Amino acid sequence: MTAMSNASEPRPALGLFLPDATNDYQGLVQADVTRVAGRAGLEVVAHSADNSVMTQIQQLFSWLHGPAAGRTKGLVVMPVLQTALDRVIREGARAGVPWAFLQRRPDKLDALRAEFPDVPLFIVMPDQREIGAIQARQYRSLLPRGGTLLYVQGQAASSPAQARLAGVQEGLEGSGLRIATVLDGNWRSEDAEKAATDWLVLMLRAGGVKIDLVGCQSDMMAMGVKKALAAVAQTLQRPQVADIPVAGCDGHPQVGRKFVDEGRLAATIVVPSTGAPAMEQLLKAVATRQMPPAELILHCTSYPEEAVLAARRG
Repeated sequence: MTAMSNASEPRPALGLFLPDATNDYQGLVQADVTRVAGRAGLEVVAHSADNSVMTQIQQLFSWLHGPAAGRTKGLVVMPVLQTALDRVIREGARAGVPWAFLQRRPDKLDALRAEFPDVPLFIVMPDQREIGAIQARQYRSLLPRGGTLLYVQGQAASSPAQARLAGVQEGLEGSGLRIATVLDGNWRSEDAEKAATDWLVLMLRAGGVKIDLVGCQSDMMAMGVKKALAAVAQTLQRPQVADIPVAGCDGHPQVGRKFVDEGRLAATIVVPSTGAPAMEQLLKAVATRQMPPAELILHCTSYPEEAVLAARRG
């Protein structure tokens, strides 16, 4: 994908590398990075990898060997996956390029920090396991008498998806809720819609399961699932399927929270944008030459608030 520049004049540059620029949450991150960087006089050049690990690696190497390399003040990267980036990170660190990572912690971050103690290398991310724990409490409130839920995670190999799933599973232990299956929605509405449609048609036709709630690791996937439920209801001539409640995550003001307020989603989780905190940490490290901590963890909240959700279903 062609890089998108905010200005034509050569200025100190910051490279922003995202998995999927069409994602609402990542759009919020990009806006925050651009805003904070703009105040510091930096030109932000944003890249989207279309959820391809190889594309992201190629984009990063191209940046390090391209015309912007000499004016680079830092790189902000949301890895497609937590693996496979250590070689390009090491090459950038050798050149003294600061790296701020978002959402997914590179597997070898600690080793790289030890190898390059004078180069800022750090991650800003939400507490992914806490997100799963909040989801579990939401589901308990939505189904106080117990029931069966379908769970749609993001890219199954990604660390955020794995941590959120672990938090949900732990939080549901001892409850009357069980997860019928976990589907891979690949963080995309279309992929979640297809995965949910295929599974629901197969299982509901067989009559082996009744789904009381669908939980999703993002609001975009949740809306894909809503489309799947409507389509399956029509295909199977079971209108009640379209009424199965769906809960999401991310809580963008114009997406997840809006859908909850409109009654289209049962609940979501407000995940703070990592863009501004990452930029502030990076700029501070560059200005003071003081190395930031390896991790900055952001806390998340339920929407509606957990007490409100419990009262509604109590």
